[in-house]
Amino acid sequence: MIVAGIDIGTNTVRLLVADLKKHPSPSQGPACRTGGPVLTRLHDDRRITRLGEGTLTTGRLQPRAMARTLSALTDFKSAMDRYPIEAVVCAGTSAVRETANGLAFTRQIRQEVGLDVEVISGAEEARRTLLGVEQAVGEAPGTLLVIDIGGGSTELILKSEGHRTQPMTMTTPLGVVKLTEQYLRSDPPSDEDQRRLFSIIETTLRPVWMTFGEVKNPVIVGCAGTVTTLAAMELGMAVYDPGRVQNLRMTLEQVEKWFKKLASLRLAERRGIAGLEPGREDLIVAGTAILMTVLRLAGAKEWIVSDAGLREGLLVDWWEHH
Repeated sequence: MIVAGIDIGTNTVRLLVADLKKHPSPSQGPACRTGGPVLTRLHDDRRITRLGEGTLTTGRLQPRAMARTLSALTDFKSAMDRYPIEAVVCAGTSAVRETANGLAFTRQIRQEVGLDVEVISGAEEARRTLLGVEQAVGEAPGTLLVIDIGGGSTELILKSEGHRTQPMTMTTPLGVVKLTEQYLRSDPPSDEDQRRLFSIIETTLRPVWMTFGEVKNPVIVGCAGTVTTLAAMELGMAVYDPGRVQNLRMTLEQVEKWFKKLASLRLAERRGIAGLEPGREDLIVAGTAILMTVLRLAGAKEWIVSDAGLREGLLVDWWEHH
């Protein structure tokens, strides 16, 4: 059956059209080990619309940001119409759930584009992201820590031997759009900008890490735009290839190297880096700082990149319920 998933994020809107089938054999692939479907990609797309632009100071979605997002969704709807789609699962995350006019915007999407948007909580976003990640990488032996760095929030999902059925999830307000607008005021970021950035990230994440308790040698998987962009830059990819990014292993040292380089460059200079997606050149510094801080708190030297995330999780969740 063909199903479409749309993730309306604070920075990026993502579409995935996929054919979902039951695994023919219990030994084939990571999705089967987690009980999920075989997912064959038919069409995917993503657009940086910066829906959360200006919401930190106004508490409302801004007209131009909504117009950009509506335009992207209209294009997505046209692309979906080429397939015999059985269901569309469309989720709104941080920017939609946290703004005064977020629900009104979902009604506008329904009227103008014909898509029903489910506004999901941070905990639900984390749960479905975990489904998407595990569909692609499989269940990790021991402890799995998933880091989902978004435009409006960052989710941490901890799944260990002792929490197989109920992973621990934490959602934080550490979104790259918010952090960039609030703390990175110089171009390139000044030493003071960087100090304030790392201070708020660590102050926010340290209590979360203490809540998780003693976590020994977790398998760390990062997903969403910051981590896939870091992978693309490390690989020097002129054209993004999700197949090369999925399950790529990177080190803390590589992340630190990229932060130092990115923070030393002006916006115009960052645009010349192969693999850095246009529209993300200002946000990548804050996102990399979040990832660095999590890796350091975990004492991790290595981590795994996942191109799969919430979009895939929306489809897996639909499969489980239907």
